[in-house]
Amino acid sequence: MIDKLATLRKLLWFFVEFFSLVLVLIIFIYFLLGQSSGPFILDVIENIGLFVKAVGKNAIVAILIIISLVLYLNNRRS
Repeated sequence: MIDKLATLRKLLWFFVEFFSLVLVLIIFIYFLLGQSSGPFILDVIENIGLFVKAVGKNAIVAILIIISLVLYLNNRRS
């Protein structure tokens, strides 16, 4: 049972890292191409803007600090 949980945890972290990379690539493409980058990328950028506006800048900073701490502690452990 513990082995299955460890495997599930690794799989979930893989998906989180993969989709984070995809999101960063979409933002990078938007920075390169601007408004001509296509409707999908423009919709993703618009959704990111709406999310940041709804959550607030302070919450985004807090989320980034928590993510940084988790990554630091995971790297320190291994």
